[in-house]
Amino acid sequence: MKEKAPEMAKEKAKKTDKHNGFRDYSRGRRNFIFLGMAACGILECIFSGIIRNREPDRMAVLVFFGILYSVAFLAGMELYRIQKDWFYERAKDYRHIASWYMLSCGAAVLFLYLPEYARPVLLLSAGMAIVSNSFFGMMAGIFHVSVFAICGQENVYILLCDIFLLMGGCLAVTFLKEIRSRRWGIIFLFLYIFDSVTIFSFVQTGQLDWNVLLYGACNGLVSSLGAWVLYQTLHRYLHASRKLELERILKSDFGLVQAVSNFSKADYNHGRKVSEIARKCASLVEADPDVAAAGGFYYRLGRMEGEPYVENGVALARSNHLPREVVGILREYNGEQQLPSTLESAIVHIVDSVVAKFDVLDRATLSSSWNQDMLVYQTLNENSASGLYDKSGFSMNMFLKIRDYLIKEAELF
Repeated sequence: MKEKAPEMAKEKAKKTDKHNGFRDYSRGRRNFIFLGMAACGILECIFSGIIRNREPDRMAVLVFFGILYSVAFLAGMELYRIQKDWFYERAKDYRHIASWYMLSCGAAVLFLYLPEYARPVLLLSAGMAIVSNSFFGMMAGIFHVSVFAICGQENVYILLCDIFLLMGGCLAVTFLKEIRSRRWGIIFLFLYIFDSVTIFSFVQTGQLDWNVLLYGACNGLVSSLGAWVLYQTLHRYLHASRKLELERILKSDFGLVQAVSNFSKADYNHGRKVSEIARKCASLVEADPDVAAAGGFYYRLGRMEGEPYVENGVALARSNHLPREVVGILREYNGEQQLPSTLESAIVHIVDSVVAKFDVLDRATLSSSWNQDMLVYQTLNENSASGLYDKSGFSMNMFLKIRDYLIKEAELF
């Protein structure tokens, strides 16, 4: 009976997930979204040619280009999914990308009505970079500006300017994430866009045109403000969506939670304890408390199938579609194969190791606060001295904050 427990637990997880409305994202549904995205790209090419009154042979080239790009873009998404565990099978990831891609295709068609140097193309790559990554942001942006060029209205200098702005859009995502001052972020983007337009316009014509300077100023203002609003809006939406997902996978009615409980009450109680404490520790050092809480609960997931714990834990997490951040923590379980690479992973390891020590020692040994304090000190110092947290960005100040909290709240264990 014990040998069948993991299989029974996994089967129950799958059944419960269906009742929760958490369905596997089938290949058919994924292909349906892929076809929709491909259709939008091809329609962008067709409408762009119609707006510019292109001749039939150029229209045919535009259609072929739309097909070629769609195949390359969607194949890239699938390769990322298979090779880099990028999307797993979650429908939300695909819907976010598909929604922005379709919106950007429509925006690119409308941009054809604007003067060349006044088009805020930076927003096209920035939005895609936010919902996916910089590679696909750049790839999508190049498609849009290439459609402009194939329509026959732009020369090489305008195309180069657009590509330079697309690069800025991808960089802006990281830039806006790190910078704390909204004012300086907007000023930097404005100057980047205005200078790009001015430089490439001068290279093209050999003189400064006042109209182009006005276009550059308008482009810079719209793009810089738009990029900030876009980042804040999409980032807030994606963060809220991820938070709900992380909260959902910790609820008692979630299939995998019930599977852990049915497999081992001791592991379930240990996971709940680590989850609660890891959440509080993450809040102390400005790490993500939701990721730490989820990673803490599922940290020992591999025990459900036995050794090797890391591979089995990751496989079980992926089969139940846990978020990427949680799977990343499981890959770094106990630092056996990879050292903790994030603050959340380091926090989970610290809390798990301390709670594990408290679990195995009897209450008599831990009856005095002095013994409890010494156990926390010894465990954390051993882990730190071994270099386990060297790659996680864990500072000494963070370490001391968490150590002091664990000593103060030792009765939680």
